[in-house]
Amino acid sequence: MLRLSRDGRRLWSARAQRFEPFRDGAPVPIAPGETAIGITGWTGGAYCCWTLHLFRRGDGGLAHIASLPLGKREPEVVRLVPPGATAIRLADAAFDFWEAPASLAADLHPTIPFRWTGRALEPDRDAMRRPVAAALGTACADMTAPDDMPPPEQRLPTYPDVAGAVAALRARDWTATPARGTQHPGVEAARLAACLIYAGHAAEARRLLHDVWPVGQPGLPETERQLAARLACSAFAAAVRAINARGAPYLGMRCDREGPAQTAVFALGWR
Repeated sequence: MLRLSRDGRRLWSARAQRFEPFRDGAPVPIAPGETAIGITGWTGGAYCCWTLHLFRRGDGGLAHIASLPLGKREPEVVRLVPPGATAIRLADAAFDFWEAPASLAADLHPTIPFRWTGRALEPDRDAMRRPVAAALGTACADMTAPDDMPPPEQRLPTYPDVAGAVAALRARDWTATPARGTQHPGVEAARLAACLIYAGHAAEARRLLHDVWPVGQPGLPETERQLAARLACSAFAAAVRAINARGAPYLGMRCDREGPAQTAVFALGWR
């Protein structure tokens, strides 16, 4: 257990199998001219999961300012701040293991920009509201940036507009089982939908899914259920709901972490 106490009073605590300083104790940038102390917690398991706990020393002593779920992303290869940015951008780990409970399964990685309020690190709702073109571009690039791979932005398919995305995905084979190292087009459609939702365009996400899905091909109801279920249990569900219109699709489900909707896509055999 990791505890933060003051004068014999517990202020904060977390449990994990192992805790370590993030990047050997290097300062973690949280805003221009501002840094924090990072401690990672690992729950154990074959592929999962890490959390980055951030602390900052102020006038009242050390304070916990955020706990950022990294999911299956190893801290050594995580890029917290993209090039040209000044704030942390986190990929939501609630959308990891999309089509199977396996290491090679896709992560949809919709992203959340953060802001430092002076007291806490929290989702920046204004920065989350991004144009549709950004959501179809590199706005939701993943955080993993190993030295032996191209930057995340260069590993991501991008599209000029919704019509271009629909045309590109409709041109792919929706009937075959994906070969090793490839993804079913329904996974890429779900990734684009998740990014649109996290950019404030949930209605556009539904239109994209319904326009791109070939008539008679399975997977659309399962994809929509799983999107709603994963979002409902995300640590950032409140921020995502706040940036979308009232009554927007996919945002009304209650969290059920053990419910069948969490893994509805698994039964489709896409991995």
